[in-house]
Amino acid sequence: MKQKSNTAKGNIISGMAWVFGERISAQLVSMLITIVLARLLDPEHYGVISIVTVFITLLDVFVTSGFGTALVQKKEADKPDFDTAFILSFGLSVILYIGLFACAPMIADFYEMPELTSVLRVMGLRLPLAAFNNIQHAYIQRSMEFKRFFLATIAGTVVSGVMGVVFAALGFGVWALVVQYLLNTAVGTIMLSFVCKWKPGLHFSIDRAKRIWSFGWKVLVTQLVATLESDIRSLIVGKVFGSADLAFFDQGKKYPALLVTNINSSIDKVMLPAYSKEQENREKLLSMLRKSVRIGVYVLTPILLGFMIVSESFVVVMITEKWLPCVPFLQIFCISFLTRPIESSCRQALLAIGKSGTVLVTMIFINAAALSGVLIAVFLMESVFAIAVFSLVSTFVSLGCFLIFTNYHLGYKLKMQMQDFLPSLVIGLVMLSVVWLVGLLPINKLLLLILQIFAGAGVYIGLSAVFKLEPFNYLLGTILKSKRYVKK
Repeated sequence: MKQKSNTAKGNIISGMAWVFGERISAQLVSMLITIVLARLLDPEHYGVISIVTVFITLLDVFVTSGFGTALVQKKEADKPDFDTAFILSFGLSVILYIGLFACAPMIADFYEMPELTSVLRVMGLRLPLAAFNNIQHAYIQRSMEFKRFFLATIAGTVVSGVMGVVFAALGFGVWALVVQYLLNTAVGTIMLSFVCKWKPGLHFSIDRAKRIWSFGWKVLVTQLVATLESDIRSLIVGKVFGSADLAFFDQGKKYPALLVTNINSSIDKVMLPAYSKEQENREKLLSMLRKSVRIGVYVLTPILLGFMIVSESFVVVMITEKWLPCVPFLQIFCISFLTRPIESSCRQALLAIGKSGTVLVTMIFINAAALSGVLIAVFLMESVFAIAVFSLVSTFVSLGCFLIFTNYHLGYKLKMQMQDFLPSLVIGLVMLSVVWLVGLLPINKLLLLILQIFAGAGVYIGLSAVFKLEPFNYLLGTILKSKRYVKK
């Protein structure tokens, strides 16, 4: 039993090491590419692509949500299960693409942007690719072979980013973003096809499809509700306020989202299969949940609070003053995304024990309330900023709901919750104060930004070491241990 426990722990440590390596590398490259493209392109270009991305993302939910998660959560899954899920996903993606192709002119007419027709039809080609890619990810995630993600992700990010910059420099405008978007998925899928042991086959079973669907449809609807609530803001802002305001809104959300999504997805990829393997052992599952929450909050707190304080300097130095209107949105979303590691860990734990119905009902309630806030902000207050504020409020409501349900189903009590995320938040606030004081220095913006980053990192790490924060000690130990497991 001890040997089995050590092996499982080794798999989690190795998985975390490879996924964090993949996400951090991809994040650095993506951030660099995003900054370069923002300097080369105008807000109007991003406004067009933001509208298109909303429709692609909504359809993508049907293709990628549910089937892959069901395979990861399933206690036993063989090749016929993966083939069945792939056929369902790929067939649905083709149907959705045909529908998108036909509706593209109507969407373009609604937004009075003729270029939307061709952009939608080209970017929609991502859907069949995503169907294949999603099952590849599920196979690798289930088998905990995260090392295979690394090269595929880096190759897709680098190739698509370089080509996007080349097209932007040559004056292709919005098509530079289209090229980057499609190539990222295409290159990653091609790379994974060489290293993933699963290859698509024609094994299809009605019984297996029913079992996959019985769990997957709840996850799919849950993700669809969440995506609708999030992306409907962009649809409304684009229609009511115009593409420029939409670009500032989305740009303010993009940078904190890029940071959070990459780090948070790293934890999710490793912890969902790990949670699922312990779904019968609630005490062990609770312990894993708490560790996931502590690590997620500890890692993201300094990043988001620090980014919020240096946001104006960052925008001026990195993407130029033409993007300054996005700063208030960036600051709001930094606070909003701070709750993601807690909420996401709780949601994954509930899914692992088969409570997809609970997650679905919770998401429907939360997002219905959030949508009401959007409508009030747009039609009564007529303010784009108010939309971001209501988004922040809905985030804390969502967090509260998931904490209540994990308390009920797993015994994750309020005292435990406070113990898990308050220490990181307290030293994060101390760090924030120091960074703010440094920001008062009357020096060059670039030098000021660098000084603030180093001051914030030094204070946060220093206080973590002095007060011996458990996540700090755990991560330090994990980094040292991962060298041994990664070599294996």
